[in-house]
Amino acid sequence: MPGMMEGLSTFNSFLRTLIALVVLGAIGTAGYFGYDAYSAKENAAKELSATQVKLKEAQTELTRRGEEIQQLNKSVADLKVAVEKLETRIALLKVDHRVARLTVLEQGPKEDGGPTFTTVEFVELNDEGHTIDTPRQFELPGDTVYVDYLVVKFDDKYVEEKDLDRKTSLCLFSRIFGDHQKPIDGYSLDQTGTRPHGYARGGQMTDFEKEIWSDFWSIANDEAKAQEKGIRAAHGQALSMKVKEGKSYRIQLRASDGLSMVPEGQPAGQPTSR
Repeated sequence: MPGMMEGLSTFNSFLRTLIALVVLGAIGTAGYFGYDAYSAKENAAKELSATQVKLKEAQTELTRRGEEIQQLNKSVADLKVAVEKLETRIALLKVDHRVARLTVLEQGPKEDGGPTFTTVEFVELNDEGHTIDTPRQFELPGDTVYVDYLVVKFDDKYVEEKDLDRKTSLCLFSRIFGDHQKPIDGYSLDQTGTRPHGYARGGQMTDFEKEIWSDFWSIANDEAKAQEKGIRAAHGQALSMKVKEGKSYRIQLRASDGLSMVPEGQPAGQPTSR
């Protein structure tokens, strides 16, 4: 009997130990899975936080890039406007105004065997090519024609801005002569102190123009006075062309420069004689 009781006691002790081990194993397993779940949740939270940081950084970068694109678009638009303005200014500087036409009526040696002569017709024109003065004829010795004139050139900014009085250079024809003739022996064209026909256009000469033409050489010799009126150059100049009988030549004034002589039928902007 004592042996049986001792056996039962040993079995009970074993059973309790076994149950304790099972319980401990269950607790360990539950703890492991619980820790694993907690760790996974914590890792997921960290990943979520890191993703949110990256997303915020990406949004910030996207916003910055968007602002850069907007700034670039604005810069492109500003540059386009600047280019258009520059092209307009350049175009205004290159505007040519018709001011006269020279036609060679006759050319050849004198009947008595004298030197070559050239008979020309000179008439002033408006921009449309219509005459605004009575055509005048001149017989000139030689086959090369010279046209003397006075020119006033204004600072480019006035031409670009289409200033009322200074949107184009001004010219006043002085005389016409041949290459076998002294300039002083040439024929007078416009008279100093009068409004050039090419600018009359039916209106009255402005006080500004009167002052320039009546005091031209004084202004030309006084840099300060010239600058005060926006004039960058005022001087005499001459055109010359070895002409041919039967041809006509267009004399035109560039808004920012002086005169040029172009054979009729030659497009504007082609090389010209000066």
